Amino acid sequence: MNVVQNLALVKERIARAAAAAGKAPQDITLVAVSKLASAEAVQALAAAGHGDFGENRVQEGRKKLAAVTADDVRWHLIGRLQTNKIKYLSPFFLIQSLDRWELAEKMSSYALNKGLDFQCLVQVNVAEDPAKAGILLQEVDDFIEGVAALGGITLRGLMTITALDATAQQTRQWFDILAGKFAALSQKPLPENTEMRWLSMGMSGDFELAIAAGANMVRVGSAIFAGEDGQYA
Repeated sequence: MNVVQNLALVKERIARAAAAAGKAPQDITLVAVSKLASAEAVQALAAAGHGDFGENRVQEGRKKLAAVTADDVRWHLIGRLQTNKIKYLSPFFLIQSLDRWELAEKMSSYALNKGLDFQCLVQVNVAEDPAKAGILLQEVDDFIEGVAALGGITLRGLMTITALDATAQQTRQWFDILAGKFAALSQKPLPENTEMRWLSMGMSGDFELAIAAGANMVRVGSAIFAGEDGQYA
């Protein structure tokens, strides 16, 4: 089975999950996380009409950006970002992993110096897992206010990554908690350069749970690309 067929199957699963949650399939943005997959595989999906792709690493993303020829493709960075890679961020549509104050300060400084505006999601460590990056739930409001005051960054929502070894019950609980925070923020006045547009939750093993909880963006890698080049993890 090729990646285009895999994508179609994932979209069918998204449609079923969306219907069960009372949503339309088009309300869910699917980010195909290419990770170790080849640029040719990404190109095949882009040629088939898929538009949103994610990369964990800036350098790998830059290679695929150069290799994939499609005007309407949007690239998302979803991995932990080193501050020395900020200078390479401008081609990315959305930085989903704004996870610490030091990074926000340096991104803001660079953006203001270059006349840029980085579109970002705040990565939230809902489970307070020391092995995971992200802002603690109780610190999200203050973090948003602080980032909004910096300039050069537009916050577009929230993102989380759950533990791979978590049970479905634990995962759903964490998704529900972040969805509640997203809803609460959506109801309150936010700074001019901040909006709750996207709630990015769920990967290949749990995106249906995420959609049920309220996610409107999911990040799916292995369910689309597994076996494409014998390397995808």
